[in-house]
Parts: sequence; C-alpha cells; structure tokens
Amino acid sequence: MNAPCASLILLLALGFVLGWRVTRASAQQAGPGQASAQQPSAQAPVAPIEIVVTGSRLPQASARSPVAVEVIRRTEIERSGARDAAELLEERAGLQLSRSFRGSELWLRGLDPEYSLILLDGERVPGRVDGAIDLGRFGVEGIERIEIVRGPSSALYGSDAIGGVVNIIPRESTRELEADAMASAGTRGVYDVTGLIAGRPLPSLQLQATGGLHQADAFARGGGPATAGSARSQWSGGGRASLWLDSEQRLTLRGEYRRGTLEGIDEGAGSALFDRTQQQEQLETGLRHDLETGAGVELSSRLAYSQFREQYLSDQRDSDQLDRYEDNREHSGQVGSVLRVPVAPEHITTVGVEQLFQRLDSERLSRHGQRYGLALFAQHQWTLFEHDQQALELVPGVRGDLDSQFGNALSPKLALRWQLGDELVVRASYGRGFRAPSFQELLLRFENPSVGYLVAGNPELGVETSHGADVGAQWQPSEQLGGALAFFRNDLSYMIAIVSSESEQDATRAEPPGTLFTYDNLERAWTMGMESSLQVRFDDAFSSTLGYTFTETWDGENERRLEGRARHRWTTATRIAHPAWELELGVRAALLLGRTFYVADESGDEEEVVAPAQAQLDLRVAKHFTRHLELFAGVDNLLDAGDRYSGMRPATFYGGLRGRY
Repeated sequence: MNAPCASLILLLALGFVLGWRVTRASAQQAGPGQASAQQPSAQAPVAPIEIVVTGSRLPQASARSPVAVEVIRRTEIERSGARDAAELLEERAGLQLSRSFRGSELWLRGLDPEYSLILLDGERVPGRVDGAIDLGRFGVEGIERIEIVRGPSSALYGSDAIGGVVNIIPRESTRELEADAMASAGTRGVYDVTGLIAGRPLPSLQLQATGGLHQADAFARGGGPATAGSARSQWSGGGRASLWLDSEQRLTLRGEYRRGTLEGIDEGAGSALFDRTQQQEQLETGLRHDLETGAGVELSSRLAYSQFREQYLSDQRDSDQLDRYEDNREHSGQVGSVLRVPVAPEHITTVGVEQLFQRLDSERLSRHGQRYGLALFAQHQWTLFEHDQQALELVPGVRGDLDSQFGNALSPKLALRWQLGDELVVRASYGRGFRAPSFQELLLRFENPSVGYLVAGNPELGVETSHGADVGAQWQPSEQLGGALAFFRNDLSYMIAIVSSESEQDATRAEPPGTLFTYDNLERAWTMGMESSLQVRFDDAFSSTLGYTFTETWDGENERRLEGRARHRWTTATRIAHPAWELELGVRAALLLGRTFYVADESGDEEEVVAPAQAQLDLRVAKHFTRHLELFAGVDNLLDAGDRYSGMRPATFYGGLRGRY
C-alpha cells in the first residue's frame, strides 16, 4: 500500500472516531427524545424547508447556504418534457449547451466545458471526451434534482470547478411503496421507456430500482451525407438501498450501469466519408455512511468507484486505409469524509479529507495515465450578527491538493452572506480555482503520417489557475414574486495552449519529419458578465421565470473574444394550469445572440463570423386523470433552430403516457 493511501485511511479512521465521539456526546446532551431528520418517519415535515448539499458538501437549508444554489426539482423535471440532463439544462439562465457528434457539453459563465465540474451524487463523473462530459448520458428517470453552483468552487471540490459545479442528485424514494412508469414516442425515431419501483420491506430498509431506454435517429443539415447530430441508443439500470442503523445513522449503497451507442457519418478531406460508431459504457458504485445528531453534528463518509469505457470506430467507405479503432478505459476511485460541527451558536466548522485515484488506458497515450490525489479542506461559517430576520455571515474556506502528477495546489475562498430581512439576501465571494492538466495533455501521442504531423503531450505542464469574484442578490418580497441578480468575473492564467514547431531537422528527437504539436502553459483569458432572473407565480394556475444573461469574454493570447459564447441570452419557462380540468401547458424558450466564430477563408486566414440569432421553443401539454395517470404531448425545437455551429435536433413531435402509484 502506498504512503498517500495509508495516510488517507488513517485520517479517515481518525475522523470517523472523533466524529463518532462528538456525535455521541452531543446526542447525550440533546436527550433521547430528539431524532435525526434522516430517520424514516410517518410524520410530514412541519415546514417545507428546501435542503441543498452542493454549496457546503453537507445538507443545509438553501436559505443559509454561503453561496447561491439553483435547484431544479423533480416536479419541474417531469413538467419540462426533457429526456436527459442536457435537455433539462439547455434553457436555464446563465447556462449554454453546445452539441456535436460527441454529445452535449455545458459551458458555464462563458468558460469551456473542462472548467465546469460535473458530479453525480457528490462524486466526480469520469469519461471526459475532449475535456467535456456528455450530459446526454444521464436520463431524467433517475434524477431527483439538479443543483447548480456558479463561480469558483475549487475551495471545496478541487480541480475543474473554476466555472462552477453541477451536481446531479439521484432519485430517492421515502414512501412505503412507489412505482412510476413512462413511455413516449415521437418523430425522428425518438422513443423513451422509463420506470422506477421502490418500497420499504422493513421499517429501517428502503429499496429502489430504476431503468430507462432511449432512442433517437441521426440527423443532417445542409443537404450533404454528413450528420450534424449522432443517432443515440442507450439504456440504463440502477438500484439503491438505504439502511437506518438507528435514529442517527444511515448506510446507503447505490449502483448504476449505462450503455449507449452514438452513430454518425463524418466527411473528411477529398469528400471521403467515414461511418463513425462510439460505444460507451459507464459503471458507478458508491457506499455512504451518514451520521447526524439532534445537536447538529454531522459526519458523512463515502467510498465510490466509477469506470468509463469508450470504443471508437471510424470506418472509411470504399477503403480501409484510414480506418481507426480505439479502446479507451478510465477508472476513478474516490474515498473521503466530511465532518460539520457547530462549535458555538454563531460558529459552524466543516472539515474534510478525500483521496482520488484515476487511471486512463488509451492507445493514444504514450503510456497509461495514473494519478493519485490527496486533499484536505475546511470551511467556517461565522455569524457576525443575527437579529430579527437580519444576519451577516462570513465564510472563509481553503483546500489543499497534493497530486502525484502535477504537484500541489492551494485554493482559498472567502464568501459573505448578508440577509436584509426576510425578503433580500446579498451574497459575495472571491476565490481561487485551478484545473489540472488532463492525461491527454500530459501523455498524448498521435501520429498522422499521411498529413505529416505529430501531436505529443507535455509531462511538464503545470496547473491552470483562476481568480474569480461574484456579487449577487436574491429578492423574494412575496410567494408570488421573486428575482435574482448577479455579477461575475473570472481571470484565467497559465491556460494550456497548443504550440507547434518544425521537427524535420531535429536529429535528436525520435519524431518523424513534419510539424510537431504539443502543449504549454501560455494563454490568459477572462470572462465577465451579469445574470438575472425574475419569477412570477399565481397560486397553482400560473408560474413563469424570465432570465437574461450578458457574457463578455477575451482571449488574451489571440486578442479576440472567445469563440462560440453567446453575448446575450434570454430564457423563459412558463406553466399555465387549469386545476378544474387537470390540464397544464408548459412553454420553454431560449434566444441566443452574438455568438462569434473564427473560420478559415480560401487563403487560410481566419475571419470573424457572427452567427445569426438562434431561437429555441419547446411546448408540452399534459392531461391528468386522477393522480395516477397522465397523458402528454409536445414538440421540441418548434422553430427548427440550428445551424452549422450548433448540432441542435430539428423539430421533433412526441406523445406519451405516465402512470404513478
């Protein structure tokens, strides 16, 4: 056993013992009559307090979170008509989805996908392709809610969390018996079948199983044979078991397997056509122990393992000269503990430790990539003032990462939460973030002798760093009206860039003659902007959210705006219901303006192109027959938005049936 692993196990054991002793003592002080919120109970909660976990890594009322956390709840997920996490996020304020043959990528606050951290139940998701996680892998049938934290979050989560964090929370039933099934079909080969069944065979045991099957045909734009969007066929199955050991402890075991295939046609040089197949498999397992006392002390320990495999086949039509097959496998193991202790009524301390193991086997790497990481982090919530619905909190935090691949990184953060009565909350934060170089950037070796170039990784790369600031306010004068406004800026340094050099006269290197491309820490960039939203609601008959985001970016290396970012983005989601008829209509829309791209002209020089405005409109109508049965129909992308810069699926009509018990 290596030294970092042994030290982590020792720290976990020590933290568990200390947490156990503290919680035992707290429980004795609290008295036997107090029980944890995690213990199953037949009683409904006294007040509907929304709990989030992403802002502090442990459950906390969203109103007291040190950073703003946007939550997409299960009811909203079902009403949206979205099939996967990508469709669910694409019309949210401040988020931008980019589609390609690889799937759907998330751009958060004007930053590339590699600067946004995607979590599944609080654990890192493996399987980045060209730096991005395909959010189309995650069908909504297994999602209870999605929590979104914008802005630098490396102080809690480490690498990749420069732009923010998206945490996909799996469904968790608490009922004695629950069943949910849905089937739908539509144009363009779209169909979906999903199901959930859950029950409590014992008072202290909850079991759950979910599954889904999704299908959609490929599509082309522009009249040529090449496809703009891949055909997707995937299925998934998973289970979850929760065991309450007593009123304060719970063990949770989860597992899920996903398998999907993306197929399309690519056009190469000389109009050569390639049939492309990407078969992806993902396995996720996790074991969690939660301990909570009535005195507010909480300890959560986790052990997780994930594996992602992609088999890539590019088959040239009428020839096998440029055929290519790759088998890429990524393994990820995570173990850690988080302890929160209320030191005093005005002081709450959170400390944690975690270790990450990653391994990537790929034919494109000069050798397999392997990385061990150990991290310690701490956060302290200090209430400076609290009286009569007014409070002022200061939240400093810091995280230290030790990595076998790139060395170490320190990520401090300072947040301020100022509650001005029960209507207005102001939050401000400043933090440092970092992104570790990927295995491809460190170890890639790809040779293309027919064109005459070689791409080689640089094992001497350092981490990219950022400084980020965020100031925002949430206003809720009544249950019918609310709004939010935030300003942000991110400055990135030592960004990893591709550099080239001629290698034909270098006799000391083993590379073939031609152009050598590699990576170096050279670039600088920044993004800044404003996000705003307004919510209006009238009873259960009408609700609407309108959002506007302005994003400005700058590429310091090339002295121009970053490519593909929408400068202006409007979004809206509206629900109109007729309770007497049990009928509801949902409308979601997004408008993007000011997307800049750089396209090579006939002479090889790049020219700036501003893409036309892109308007997306989704409609869904549902009719309920009692609370057990629902018929629905809708259309996605009614305006048939999409161009050469965005692989949006053309207008698709669908209908289906959902049953619940």
